Amino acid sequence: MNSKLYLIFSIVKNHLAFKRKQTVLVIAGVAVGAMVMVLTFAITNGIIYEIKSKIIEVSPLITVKGEKVIPKRHLLFGNDNYNSESLYVIKSRIAPDNKNEIKPYMQVVSVLDNIKDIDAVSPYVYTRGVLRLRTLTEPCFIKGIIPEREKNIANLSRKIETGSLEELAYTPNGILAGNGLADKLKAKYHDIIRLIGENGQVYNLILVGTFSTGFSAVDDHNIFINLKFAQNIKGYPDNIVTAIGIHTKTLDEIDPLAKLISRITGYKTETWEQANANLIDLFERNNNITLFLVIFVFIVAGFGIANVLITIVLQKRQDIAIMKSFGLSKRSIEMIFILEGLILGLVGTVIGETAGYYLANFISTLPISFGKGAVVRSDHLVTYQTAFSFIITAFFSIAVSIAAGWSPARRAAKANPVDVIRA
Repeated sequence: MNSKLYLIFSIVKNHLAFKRKQTVLVIAGVAVGAMVMVLTFAITNGIIYEIKSKIIEVSPLITVKGEKVIPKRHLLFGNDNYNSESLYVIKSRIAPDNKNEIKPYMQVVSVLDNIKDIDAVSPYVYTRGVLRLRTLTEPCFIKGIIPEREKNIANLSRKIETGSLEELAYTPNGILAGNGLADKLKAKYHDIIRLIGENGQVYNLILVGTFSTGFSAVDDHNIFINLKFAQNIKGYPDNIVTAIGIHTKTLDEIDPLAKLISRITGYKTETWEQANANLIDLFERNNNITLFLVIFVFIVAGFGIANVLITIVLQKRQDIAIMKSFGLSKRSIEMIFILEGLILGLVGTVIGETAGYYLANFISTLPISFGKGAVVRSDHLVTYQTAFSFIITAFFSIAVSIAAGWSPARRAAKANPVDVIRA
């Protein structure tokens, strides 16, 4: 058995050495395919990783929304034979309404502060308006906050570029604007900016600072003001907010915690993944399309492997006939050519994955900017490599290589030694 395997491997070695240039080209083709796939995985995973990281940094992990939860109706008596006209049910005393508000919010905040898995709670009022400075106007989203509480939700203090969060706290009509929005208005520190609220009233605000989150949608359109000011714009009394942001100690078990909060408070909750599902799905769908296109690189490499092996079969017909006449079985002949395809695939995969790994690390160090119009603003391209990406790349490489060697192997095994030798 060992001598038979040794013979098979010797033949494989001689065949691959016989067409050395073509062998090298095929290995290079597989290597390029593997490298491109590893690099594509690293870049696409990096995009998703960066987006999720930015979302976690700039938004609450759980949001208690101003929508009251209406429990399901339950049968008062467990009788299957009931009359639909005389059905008795238990209903919640919570009356449905269309107002998205939490009232009284301090009671809800007090309850949330006592949940051990929560480390920050920040009530806020959300509204819209238009900012005006001299002849420039820009629409904006307004978030009225308590600065001392909000700074622990999304590390807001670290994102301040000019001014400070503390100045916002002691300036009743202060405003923190996204750096993109401030640039559009050509606003400078302590400029007086006019705000036209949803109610049509005009308010004078003082720019006490700017912030940068890295998200264009946030930096170009969002402002922070004090909670009481936002309540005044919205026409709310002091005990009403539109939502409450929550930051948890860990990212684990967020969904069960959100459901628990909903049961305790009676208000609808939303996790950061649910709030940004459309954005994440969009990028993941684009990444899947990209990976699907990369697979065709392997298919092209597979044609190269098949071409080399078919050439070997045609040029080594007499050798194959002699091997069969000496008693080498069809299965052994098939194994020779399948092994040749496997070796080409393995060598190409190892070289390609190694090159892809180092190339991805090198690309992540390059200063690359996608401009202010990018969804996520960054000064470099983020790459994120996982063991799964290397495993799936190796699987595709080897699978295509074996599949490419299968047809030549069967062709060689079917050759009739008598006909070949006579020819």
